[in-house]
Amino acid sequence: MQLRWWRVIPVVAIAAAGLAAGAQQTAKKGEPPTGTVTGSVACADTNAPARFALVTLQRVPAETGAASGKDKQDGGMNATATTDLDGRFEMDKVAVGRYYVLASQDGYLSPLAKFDPEQLHAMTEETRKDLAKAVPIVDVEAGESATVTLRLEHAAEVSGTVLYDDGSPAIGMRIQLMRKDKNGNLVEAQPELVPGLSVFGSHGFTDDRGRYELIGTPAGEYAVRASLPAIQVAVGGLLGSGGISVNASNTTGEELNIYLGDVFRKRDAKTVKVGEGEVVGGQDITVAIGGLHTVRGTVTAKRDGHALNSGEVALLYADDQEMARSVRVEDDGSFVLPYVPEGKYLLRATGGADSETVELHPSPQITMRQSKDVRRYGDVEMPLQVQGDMTGLELAAPEAAAAPAVVQQ
Repeated sequence: MQLRWWRVIPVVAIAAAGLAAGAQQTAKKGEPPTGTVTGSVACADTNAPARFALVTLQRVPAETGAASGKDKQDGGMNATATTDLDGRFEMDKVAVGRYYVLASQDGYLSPLAKFDPEQLHAMTEETRKDLAKAVPIVDVEAGESATVTLRLEHAAEVSGTVLYDDGSPAIGMRIQLMRKDKNGNLVEAQPELVPGLSVFGSHGFTDDRGRYELIGTPAGEYAVRASLPAIQVAVGGLLGSGGISVNASNTTGEELNIYLGDVFRKRDAKTVKVGEGEVVGGQDITVAIGGLHTVRGTVTAKRDGHALNSGEVALLYADDQEMARSVRVEDDGSFVLPYVPEGKYLLRATGGADSETVELHPSPQITMRQSKDVRRYGDVEMPLQVQGDMTGLELAAPEAAAAPAVVQQ
């Protein structure tokens, strides 16, 4: 009797295993076909393995016509892996298709950094050809393994020091690279193609000695822009047990830009040419605080002189009306433009209004406050020559022009 039970149990077990295997095969049949991608990444300057580099597969977009539903679904990053101590990586269960293979590591250049974001989004035939030369492509087939070898080129570096004209370091200054485009214009070098995915170091901050380093720069011609801090942060509750609260505010117009060459206008900025992998130091900036002034005034209604509690005041360069600074009007109609370099300007008030705050209660637990314009006013401007601090300026805004009547037929 025991022998019979011993024989029955394995038969049941084998039958159950067979059913499980059959179910597994059925599940596999319903799954999309996949393959494997393996490879290695090396540093071109040292020939050493690129250890702990991030490798990403990016599906190659459809070449002609609108992308299919599958292309739209798989258009983002489809697989990622990190290289090991030998610089090798492996990705399994990769959906069948054609992919660009990208690798990134601090201090080394992503091949995508050579392209403008608009080029990558538009994907013209010319961009496709350039990408095919710069970025390896693999074809993933069902049940097959594709192999790729990548080499990372060391990126260039731009560094320098920002000082005030009294010799003290300019601490916490925001640094931004301005790249000269194909039309000869200086535009902000984009640090990332998508939020959170850095491509190269095109921005940073000065340290306690005013120094900055922008590592990971592609070859090109650049200017450097330093910006005074614009965010004001207040921290409460540091003492006692009531909890810590942080209040951050950013007033438009508080930021002042100084460019390489110690100038305040982008058009006057000095540029520097950077080669592939080149280290370019000594790109120093001096902030001449002795020549900066404060402009104060009030925006009023021309008809009766009362202060407007809403609007914006802009300071424009007189020669070409390029925006120099701008600031919101305070509740009492006043405005303050700090750090204004000496020169000739136009002072302009726009969007002036008498506003009131309205409370909204979308639910009993929620109270929202919204500003509503009761009366609006027209724009007003005045010429201004700044040679020192200026106070008591008044911009009297006229009545807003009535909207043309709509004739119904």
